[in-house]
Amino acid sequence: MRLSIDVKANDFSRVELHHPATQEPIGTFLIAGPDHEATKSWTRDILARRQRKGYRPDGEAEAIEGMCRRTLGWEGVKDTGTGEDAPFDKGLLPGLYGQDWLFIQVAAALGEEDFFFRE
Repeated sequence: MRLSIDVKANDFSRVELHHPATQEPIGTFLIAGPDHEATKSWTRDILARRQRKGYRPDGEAEAIEGMCRRTLGWEGVKDTGTGEDAPFDKGLLPGLYGQDWLFIQVAAALGEEDFFFRE
């Protein structure tokens, strides 16, 4: 008997972000799915680090790094100074994910079972 599963992981999914005080939508982050090379690469790197003698894991730093590496882009994120669409900049992600409200929203979306699996 051969088991076959027809559901495939999406390349990426969208996470709509909401302002922590007003709950108004403030943009959408594109997050790599479990089968995306960005996710696989980060997983390989973390596993390799953990095999090194003397390595002391920092769960929070690793979680932020993982989110940064899995974030492929954004849509509808505005520059607070100009109100114009902000160009995606991976260099800004560590500071953004360092804010609890943003980290929690994306982590909650990543934790949803159906987040990456769509028909």
